[in-house]
Amino acid sequence: PYLEINPFDAWNRNIRQGDVVEVGNVRGTVRVRAKITDDIKRGVVFLPMHWGKILANDEARANNLTGTLVDPVSKEPDFKFSAVEVKLYSKPAEKIIVAGAGAAAYRFLYTYRSLNVEDEIVVISKEKHSFYNRVLLPDYVNDTLPWEKLQKFRNGEMEGMDFTLHPENEIISVNRREKSVTDKFGCRHPYDKLILATGSRAHIPNDAPEGLGGVFTIRTRPDADALKKYATPGSHILIIGGGLLGLELAVSLREVNVFVSILQLGSRLMERQLDNIAGELLLDFIEEKDITVYMNDQLLHTVRDPITGKLKVELRSGKIITADAMVYAVGTRPNIEFAQEAGIESARGIIVNDYLQTNDPDIFAIGEIAEHDGKTLGITSAAEKQADVLARFIHGDLQSTYDGAVPMNILKLSGFDLCSIGISEIPANNEGYDEILFIDKSMRYYKKCIIKDDRLVGAILVGDKSEFVEFKNLIENKIELSEKRLQLLRSGKKVEPVIGKLVCSCNQVGEGNLHQLIGKGFESLKELCEHSGAGSGCGSCKPEIQQMLKESALKKEYFYS
Repeated sequence: PYLEINPFDAWNRNIRQGDVVEVGNVRGTVRVRAKITDDIKRGVVFLPMHWGKILANDEARANNLTGTLVDPVSKEPDFKFSAVEVKLYSKPAEKIIVAGAGAAAYRFLYTYRSLNVEDEIVVISKEKHSFYNRVLLPDYVNDTLPWEKLQKFRNGEMEGMDFTLHPENEIISVNRREKSVTDKFGCRHPYDKLILATGSRAHIPNDAPEGLGGVFTIRTRPDADALKKYATPGSHILIIGGGLLGLELAVSLREVNVFVSILQLGSRLMERQLDNIAGELLLDFIEEKDITVYMNDQLLHTVRDPITGKLKVELRSGKIITADAMVYAVGTRPNIEFAQEAGIESARGIIVNDYLQTNDPDIFAIGEIAEHDGKTLGITSAAEKQADVLARFIHGDLQSTYDGAVPMNILKLSGFDLCSIGISEIPANNEGYDEILFIDKSMRYYKKCIIKDDRLVGAILVGDKSEFVEFKNLIENKIELSEKRLQLLRSGKKVEPVIGKLVCSCNQVGEGNLHQLIGKGFESLKELCEHSGAGSGCGSCKPEIQQMLKESALKKEYFYS
């Protein structure tokens, strides 16, 4: 739903492209986003007719504004034409509390402040260090990246967002009747809207050794700082888990001459994201890095040797491993206990509708803890999409809804390109699926597309991920392939060379590539990411891209002034 309005009329009413506007007359009101265009003449606005109720509200229904007259014989309705008043929607000032300071919370703040600067926002975070990229912790452990490069807010940006941050604190209870939360210090915080973005904590199995020292997870900065003390050249670290985090940490440790072993319970690395062929190619690369992988095995017993001071690990297979430290990288658990105690409905995560609302209409959940349509996704792109939808909804856009996100995984290892999008294997006992494959094992080159009903539903790219952005778009938008099916793995498209300093390691986009696009008129974060591919993977480069856009805007403003 939208309202087409002439630029002159929009300017007179202080309406910008995409702003929420209220359209009203004596019969009723409609609230939709503005589409400013020269295609509509001054003094006239256009609203599509074919919208009824959306999620129990009828704010997009054009018939709210039109007459009810019908021809007495034919019953044909009167002309769909009415005199209306159009004005910029202004919501009442509210207090918003955000629980958590991760990727979802950061994106909500950034988007919401671009829409609304009046509302009071309070952020309560359990961690001392807030708003940083967890996916880059392996690069922090081996000192490839300084801490400043992991921080999402650049110098002075946080103050410009105008919110109150309570670090090293957490919400322990929610009083839904009084609309307030209580933190761990006993302080009570009233709210109009409560956003839960508490993320997840590292999962530690029940059989994990206790009290031995040198046993870690890798989820927070304190985890990484503690591990750094053991990650010295010549030391040996055992990583439990062969998923994305475990593999990226293993390779980062090898870069500083730490000996690494990986213990994997399953039969292949990244077993949930890859198929057998991709898993074999990945294993070959990992073993070439002098990383020992124990597959189909499990930790049985761990003690600390009183003589050497090292951990002595016995596996189910009978093998014995001696290590200086152990790192568990075996998944996460959502931080939702306090919400459950308050009666917020949950299953694997906190259950939300298309508005990201819980069963309490003033409490929302975004990020890893949000369970939408029976699915939880621990990926940055889903968290950012949810945050954008929620920011617009709370600001007053009742047509801002979340329709899910496509699962995707990008392994960031120097010298080895690998990603998966959507499903990685055809579901068991399902008909109507096709596979398109391209395999060159000796070159470690493998591409696979999974198709159902003439639509791409999954892809694996090994050795070259130049089609990542294209495939992601095809899957997200459920585009029919038609004759494009014959070109999926035969495009012969040349990879755009990296120009200047590398900004996006997921899709190999340089600073120069981005400046070229900015010069062509792509001046919003969304446009720049869509056309370059930057930021469409882990999202860790988005703060740097935002800074480039700000600097470009300042230069343009200086030039014109």
